[in-house]
Amino acid sequence: MIGAFATQGAGWRWTQWTTIFFGILGMVLTFTVGRETYHPVLMRRRAKALGHPLPPPQPARDVLRAFLVVALLRPLHMLFTEPIVSFTCLYVACEFGTLYSFFAAVPYVFQTQYAFGVEQSGLVFLSIVVGCLLSLVAVMACDVLLYRPQVAKHPPNAVPPEYRLFPAMMGGVGLVASLFWFGWTARSSIHWASPAVAIMPFAWGNLCIFISLISYTVDTYHGTTVASAASANSFARYLFSAAFPLFTVQMFQKLGIPWASSLLGFVALVQLPVPFLLFKYGKRIRARSRYETASY
Repeated sequence: MIGAFATQGAGWRWTQWTTIFFGILGMVLTFTVGRETYHPVLMRRRAKALGHPLPPPQPARDVLRAFLVVALLRPLHMLFTEPIVSFTCLYVACEFGTLYSFFAAVPYVFQTQYAFGVEQSGLVFLSIVVGCLLSLVAVMACDVLLYRPQVAKHPPNAVPPEYRLFPAMMGGVGLVASLFWFGWTARSSIHWASPAVAIMPFAWGNLCIFISLISYTVDTYHGTTVASAASANSFARYLFSAAFPLFTVQMFQKLGIPWASSLLGFVALVQLPVPFLLFKYGKRIRARSRYETASY
């Protein structure tokens, strides 16, 4: 939205300047964060305060080797050998790719069907903002109403990870409905408000799925394996996010708006059962993992 107004008012370069300004703001804000929370650093500080001998620092070679394993090699291995990582990454990656495809599809659809200008097309992205805010409400409601009651029924820190999947179960339905709604109402004979509102349940469902599946992954794996699983998710997510916008406009031009959006809807429909299957068979899958996973 900001980019649309910046482009019209000051030229396309101000889309880059605006991004730089937000980046600088983010870097400055990092200096205002709270206390250190990284466990090894805290333990080292505690040992120093108590006068205990400190372990010698790791050689640079060992640090580099650990980084390569945790951040690069193990994530790729888990992506292709761990069913939980494979399916959650594929689901999140496809839907984030679809989200980023909206950055190309929305201007194309609203400019060709409703003669919107650049600034008007940019305002349509407020639908994504509203959808994301609604997803936070949904995730918190699932936590309070569905997850926390399980805490009282299980031993401390032993709630099965599958109880994190409820937002993803709901969000998947929103994704499918949104894509078909958007595709088949985005035409000049139907008011522009319909496809604009249709984007909201997609953004709602997309963020519900992302938060839910990341939480499920964190509860499933232990130790540095969590970081590797999260890295695999980031790799797949941003790979798809970079690729989808490259062919979005061509796809909408060749297939037409209804069927191009429907194609994305069918992809979401195929993946809709993922959280339901993980909820039912997750414990069995975890038991067969090559890595340390939750046993409860």
